[in-house]
Amino acid sequence: MNSARELLQKYWNHESFREPQEEIINAVLAKNDVVTLLPTGAGKSVCFQIPALLKEGVCIVISPLIALMEDQVENLQKKGMK
Repeated sequence: MNSARELLQKYWNHESFREPQEEIINAVLAKNDVVTLLPTGAGKSVCFQIPALLKEGVCIVISPLIALMEDQVENLQKKGMK
């Protein structure tokens, strides 16, 4: 099984997480309820994408930003993720 950091390196080509991404990801993986407020460009998407890759099942994200969601799906597909 891959770790969160291994997935970050493999798909995003980053060696480390931004503050507080790793803390958020670890809380999600520990099955804690998490509310995250970060500014645009702070890497919120990685905070749900990586746990979704590490856990079984489906990740559902509800957002009014349809264009952003479409962009994220396109970028994930370019990286070879379903």
